[in-house]
Amino acid sequence: MKFGILASHQYLPTDDLRQRLNELWHLTEVAAENGFSSVFAINHFLANLQTPQPLSVLAGLIRHSGHMTVGTSLIILPAYHAVHIAEEFATLDHMSGGRIVLGVGAGYRDVEFTAMNIDKPNRFRKMHEQIKVIRALWSGEEVHFDGEYHNVHGSICVKPLQAGGPPLWIGAGGRISVRKAAELGDAWIMPGNSPKPGWYQQAMANHDDALAKAGKSREGREYPIIANVYCGADTERARAFVRPYVEAEYFNYAEYPQLSFQKERFEWMWENLFLVGDPDFVAERIARLRDIGLNHIIARPFWLGMDHEPAVESIKLFAREVMPRFTGSA
Repeated sequence: MKFGILASHQYLPTDDLRQRLNELWHLTEVAAENGFSSVFAINHFLANLQTPQPLSVLAGLIRHSGHMTVGTSLIILPAYHAVHIAEEFATLDHMSGGRIVLGVGAGYRDVEFTAMNIDKPNRFRKMHEQIKVIRALWSGEEVHFDGEYHNVHGSICVKPLQAGGPPLWIGAGGRISVRKAAELGDAWIMPGNSPKPGWYQQAMANHDDALAKAGKSREGREYPIIANVYCGADTERARAFVRPYVEAEYFNYAEYPQLSFQKERFEWMWENLFLVGDPDFVAERIARLRDIGLNHIIARPFWLGMDHEPAVESIKLFAREVMPRFTGSA
């Protein structure tokens, strides 16, 4: 099993952004030094929080991430042009020494769709065409593509360092979207906030059925999930300390109509989904995810307004007391 961190670079409007970014670079260095294998950036536009954009953040993460895989989880692909993303990630592939992953999704916030002129009902169709264009360009060969959204004739400026281009991961939650992620992606990023009991198991079965029908093997594939993780010496104290920060962030998300359920169902999510507690508690929750078939835990280690040091201490304790139980390095 692999473990990474989510560089959840969303901050309060009153935060000093330079300080927060320096803290993020430091946290990334600590994660690399303590055996984490990946770090992922996020993407939003016109957010109600300070949210630095992912391509710029990736460049910073590359410099501070040591050996770790660096990627997006995820970018709102329909907001970009496929040629732009193909070129940018080919460049980042060289900057990282072949450690880059492109994680994409179709988005969910209406304010972004309106501002970026995204046709919401057809955004998945556009994204699927974008993926085909990106992969074609990453071949390094001359591309001649005339589609519904793209007319591309030419070859990429910089051929990716990784053969065929960086791994392309797709975030999806809906039944059809999960199946398309199996068909088109190198990995499916499972959302960490399932809407109801049993959803993880049902979604995994749906994904693997689509994978088999696409003629793809489960063997050797990564199954990542974004998870809220805070590890402390005592479960009761850890949960009491971190809950106000988690709650503030999730109630902030719930201001968007598409995520209003996160406020309504927060108690259920808090009790059943979040990995917050002592090492034994956190390990037991990870074992549940492993038993579903997940093998790459991308831990969100901090939330709105939380100080830097507790996040650092949490990931150090997690690396020391939890990770060896799943990596065989105990």
